[in-house]
Amino acid sequence: MTQEAPGAHADDTIRPFAIEGADVRGRIVRLGPVVDQVLRRHDYPEAVSRLLGEALTLVILLGNSLKFRGTLSLQTKGDGPVPMLIADYLAADDTHAGRVRGYAVYNKNVNFSGNEQNFSQLSGKGYFALTMDPGAGAERYQGIVALEGDSLANCAEKYFLTSEQIPTAIRLSVGRSYLRGATRHAPAESAGVWRSAGMLIQHLPKNAMAMRAPEDPAEEHENWRRSRILMQSVTDAELIDPLLANERLLYRLFHEEGVRVFPGQTVAFGCRCTRDRLAGVLLQYSRPVLEELLEDGYISGSCEFCNETYRFTLDELASPFQSS
Repeated sequence: MTQEAPGAHADDTIRPFAIEGADVRGRIVRLGPVVDQVLRRHDYPEAVSRLLGEALTLVILLGNSLKFRGTLSLQTKGDGPVPMLIADYLAADDTHAGRVRGYAVYNKNVNFSGNEQNFSQLSGKGYFALTMDPGAGAERYQGIVALEGDSLANCAEKYFLTSEQIPTAIRLSVGRSYLRGATRHAPAESAGVWRSAGMLIQHLPKNAMAMRAPEDPAEEHENWRRSRILMQSVTDAELIDPLLANERLLYRLFHEEGVRVFPGQTVAFGCRCTRDRLAGVLLQYSRPVLEELLEDGYISGSCEFCNETYRFTLDELASPFQSS
């Protein structure tokens, strides 16, 4: 159900691949409706939407490697005008697609109209964290590195270099796709559909000692160096092009080395909020506290991930209240 047939190039899928003879493995993800749905739900400034699109794409690339139906969460926290990005991915299994969601926190007093801000300027100084939650009561694992570099991809590469000792290269791209005849001033329904894409490669030689990332880039394995340079040559336009199939793009990049593309998995937007879950949270408060939350006869709560708002009356929260 979650498998993508070889040769398909549908949106919202992730495909593993291998660069033959180079001990390099990778994944490519192309997002259409999924990333558009998430970003439209929030209507962030353009620069904020692009950052969140990158976070959604990156967490899918990383989370797809999970060997169980657990959750991988990505978080950045800094002192810049976009102090927080959160994205999480619930891994796919034999019957369910992978599920992704995310949101951003930004300073609404900042003018984001200029496009000159890069990642470090928007996020500021802070940390980048990956948290793996296997579920079923198993212990969570978290890795943290400083927010350094000019992109979210740089932060993830540093994480693998310092925490996993795996040479890793990542490319992310987020943009809008405009329909024929539309302009950048046309309504959102007819133009400006959000798209994103990402590619990740890792050097995974059979010799465990050779897998360790060298401190000096000049000591990189030649096959890895060449693969990394070829991947980094891909343009943003190529990555998010809805008419360019995964196989064709990978062939453009790695045809001299030889590249094998494997069946992929689908990805869907998936928020885990429910009305009953929020009601359960509210019922932890006493009746006097809930009465203070009333506005026009309702208590309202919104989910940060999907921007869905739920409203309750006190009668609807009629389960036994605490007396104090």
